[in-house]
Amino acid sequence: MVEDTLGEVTGLLKDALQLHRAIRCVVLATKEGVVVASVARDEETDPRLLSTVSAALSWAGSTTLSQLGNVAPSHLIHSTPVERILTFIQPHYHLVLVISRADDSGFEVNQFRASFQSLLTRIEILMGAHSEFGKETILGKIVKSIPQINQAMVLTQEGMPLGSVGFDNDVEVAALTSSIFSNGLTFSPQTDYISINAEDINLLVMRIDEKRLLAAVCKGPSPEILSSRVRDFVTEMI
Repeated sequence: MVEDTLGEVTGLLKDALQLHRAIRCVVLATKEGVVVASVARDEETDPRLLSTVSAALSWAGSTTLSQLGNVAPSHLIHSTPVERILTFIQPHYHLVLVISRADDSGFEVNQFRASFQSLLTRIEILMGAHSEFGKETILGKIVKSIPQINQAMVLTQEGMPLGSVGFDNDVEVAALTSSIFSNGLTFSPQTDYISINAEDINLLVMRIDEKRLLAAVCKGPSPEILSSRVRDFVTEMI
């Protein structure tokens, strides 16, 4: 069932790839930056990097727009001299496309926007129809499985929040957390986690993968045990 669904999703991504010769790569990712499926005309593009950066930009853009006018973005355009990266946003998934400027004659975002948004809606419905994929984020799964955790954040290693629960100052927490882990990487690039401990509280900063970190506040009479549970849970989940 899972393989059939992913095969169908990959087929839809291939259809998107063929819409214009300028489209070099198409990635479906969760809103926390986890790659679900990807297709490309070459292997030069790292889908994990694309998904992580797009997730961070989506979070930052959504937060900024909500402060300016209580609205949410439908898509993002990230432009460089070589390419444009388009990110179309749905509640649970992002569709990320790399558009080559060398081949983009005749390519207008507005011309294809409806097609991309429709494709992503179809994928969202398709994925949502199967419980194997679920709609819970990493944070949601942690909080549900370990209810003692009520403050946690997923962020990029550079300090951009990808999602959080229980924090009012996401940007500040993400920046400080990233700084903590960066100092650990100075000692060893193989750093797995850093734990900052007090009598009744433990701040866990843990590597999820090459691009993302988890910060979790473990409180209570045995914060070290709670921190260990979080580490074990995340390790099993990924």
